[in-house]
Amino acid sequence: MIDWQSIDLDVIRQHATATHRKAHGSRPDVLQIRYEGDEAVLKDYTYSDTWFRRLIAPLLVLREVRALKQLNGVTGVPQLYFVYNRYAFLVESVNGVAASQVQKNTLDNEFFERMKKVLDNIHEKGVTHCDLRSAGNTLITPDHQPWLVDFVASIHQSSRWNFVGRWIFDQFVEADYGAVLKLKKRLAPDLLTDDDIDKMEHPRSIAEKIGRKAGRSVRYITRNLFTKKTK
Repeated sequence: MIDWQSIDLDVIRQHATATHRKAHGSRPDVLQIRYEGDEAVLKDYTYSDTWFRRLIAPLLVLREVRALKQLNGVTGVPQLYFVYNRYAFLVESVNGVAASQVQKNTLDNEFFERMKKVLDNIHEKGVTHCDLRSAGNTLITPDHQPWLVDFVASIHQSSRWNFVGRWIFDQFVEADYGAVLKLKKRLAPDLLTDDDIDKMEHPRSIAEKIGRKAGRSVRYITRNLFTKKTK
């Protein structure tokens, strides 16, 4: 396997074979990289809007890199290959398509059990994803293995004596599992059990509601204060 950290970032960018997302405003470049037969994915805020890149992007990179390091070795989470600087890092490439592009009624119960198992493992490591409501953050391989990507919104478990922090973490754990049910409702509604439906009818936890509102507020503030306005 290639020693990715021995290759300069400019060289890596020159070996992009596809653009999954182009940098704009608060969004980073997400580039498919192929180098000497090996594949990887580069996430790079270098060309995001100036003030967002300088003030916000390093914090997002720090959060996501921390999560990926903590989840190293977990099946269903891409491996972190290398952090180039405050704005760019390279991760394992997954041969899959976003759940948002998967046709309805093509997945079975085994897929959703696998997804819950991935979540069991990341929660055991002290991380919650917190953004699985976006179907684009779940990739599905041809053999129906789920891979979770984009941990920029992740929450980490607090110390054992931080009771409030641990309670909030537990709420987001439940939110992650709730996102699996929402994905099942979207892609395989016939597989929903009475228990699944009962869980989905329960109101969202206080922490999840606060988290969603806080997330919307942060996105609104960062986009309006730190990115260029477009007509």
